[in-house]
Amino acid sequence: MFRLVIGVLVIGCAVGPVSAQRGGLTSPAPRSERAERSEGTGLALSRRFAVREDESGWWLIAPDGHRFFSLGICAAQPGVGRGEFDPENPAYAWWRQHPDPVAWAGRTADRLRSWGFTTLGGWTDSTTLGPIAAPDLWLTPVLHLGANAGAPWWDLWDPRNLRRMEDTAAATIGPLASDPRVLGYYSDNELGWWNASLWKATLEQPESSGQRRQLVSLLRTEYGSDWDRLRKDFDAEGATGWRELDRGGMVFLRPGGDGIRVQRRFLGVLAARYYSMMAGIIHRMDPRALYLGDRYQSFYYPEVAVAAAPYVDVVSCNLNAPWSDGTFPRFLLDTLHALTHRPVLVSEFYLAAQANRSGNRNTEGLYPVVADQRSRAEAAGTTLRRLAGLHQVVGADWFQFADEPRHGRADGENFNFGLVDLEDRPYAELISQFTDFDAERVRRQVGKVRPDATGGVPRAPTDPFARFERTHALEGWDRERGFVPASSPAPMADLYVAWSPDALYLGLFGLDIVESAYYRSTSMPKVDRALWTASVDGRPVVRARIGAGREALRADERVRIECLSGMDLDVRNVAAMGIPAGLVGRERFHHGDEVELHVEWVTHARANRMEWRGRFRLE
Repeated sequence: MFRLVIGVLVIGCAVGPVSAQRGGLTSPAPRSERAERSEGTGLALSRRFAVREDESGWWLIAPDGHRFFSLGICAAQPGVGRGEFDPENPAYAWWRQHPDPVAWAGRTADRLRSWGFTTLGGWTDSTTLGPIAAPDLWLTPVLHLGANAGAPWWDLWDPRNLRRMEDTAAATIGPLASDPRVLGYYSDNELGWWNASLWKATLEQPESSGQRRQLVSLLRTEYGSDWDRLRKDFDAEGATGWRELDRGGMVFLRPGGDGIRVQRRFLGVLAARYYSMMAGIIHRMDPRALYLGDRYQSFYYPEVAVAAAPYVDVVSCNLNAPWSDGTFPRFLLDTLHALTHRPVLVSEFYLAAQANRSGNRNTEGLYPVVADQRSRAEAAGTTLRRLAGLHQVVGADWFQFADEPRHGRADGENFNFGLVDLEDRPYAELISQFTDFDAERVRRQVGKVRPDATGGVPRAPTDPFARFERTHALEGWDRERGFVPASSPAPMADLYVAWSPDALYLGLFGLDIVESAYYRSTSMPKVDRALWTASVDGRPVVRARIGAGREALRADERVRIECLSGMDLDVRNVAAMGIPAGLVGRERFHHGDEVELHVEWVTHARANRMEWRGRFRLE
């Protein structure tokens, strides 16, 4: 991975002990590697939280030394006050069942403890619930340090923005720094790591911007100050040479070029700057607590994750499951750990049911929904056990304590996400999944090797293309035994294989982050769409352009391809193809046959390339 060395001026931020260098910034060592005493504080190691890896996996380590898996509730709040309650759109409200907020907090804390929860997550009302929750519910607040200073959109090299971060930290960490229950802090929530949009926003900054100067310097370094070389990858607007670009102007991605490599490098530079500042501030103001990252929005750019690695103690990511059975793609958390070598905390997961007591319709948003509460409980239990069974995962937070308002919150989202309904009544079947959960037992029971297609390719479902729509596409496939291990490191997609006598089927679920801001025209050129190719038994079978919200393009109409994709906020690329037996020189496929596969997927503008190879037996 390319690393750009940057000279920076850090104002008012003591970064701390040096253990890694990235982008010219120093970073404190992750908590699992720090010295026993924090300089100048006298805090003993026994009073700190830590992370540690052993033969069974990564674990959080409490101040008394015991290891644990954090089972958190992300959003536990008392709800709306009397003056805010809308009888036409009922919402959860503490005063409908409790005489005062303190009584609500006491009962809620007792319930959460009895249900097996260990942690009050990022959106918990720590002012109301926190003081009641002592001593055995840990706290993991969201600080919004970067967002309150405009990060990463505003100039990260402007001392004024750093002072805004410091001021926010003083106001948010200050009251909590002496609280022994603070496990760690999230610096932000779902921060806007949007490559093309950040590139454009940076170039729109004035000539004096340190962030803009970093970008132009990177371009000069990459292209040797050769303007003609730059124009092979970029389409310039408002600048006809380097001197003009130093003062202003914009460069857009040129279709067919390799400019996205440089744009991704700049994204890594911004991320390294951000994480180094966050780590310095957090660990200086509260040396006992862990830095838990910034809660990725169910996806991540690899360059951002790599930049975070030297600075975070734990990397965090929300999990918006793509299927309603509680399963999720393997690559999402496996690759995140492979890129960072840090333990992972899943900062949100959730499921909803159509049959619920709050009257939620579950329509305003794209989230997994099942028919009834029993199915919801089973799927949630599946997610929880699979998370705990992953070597790198140290915790998981269920999203909400209570259901959302009957007809939707302010943004319209109207889901049955709660442990309790709007009348404060628990969903018993769901609660039992948490009450019975034991991470130690799960890890003892989990096999060392998960099944995959190397043990035999499973039969395809009756219709492999059934319900090819969001949260349902590929749901009927055996994605466990049909999983094809990637031949390339840190893949950003899963590949699945299945067969019938008439055809071989391939399924793809990947992240393809395509932004309209990359191009001057904002439209997607064919040459930059994701490219999916497959070869069976050495025969070139199919070459298809998929992604960017368009229909799949393929040369051979005998190969059926379905694709779900989008642009901007829609980052998932889900596709399936059916390869007829006759196309690879066979009359039919049979049990016991062997097939040789070579599959490649290249994402938007050739930003990431993945490969799968192997010889597989049809079971």
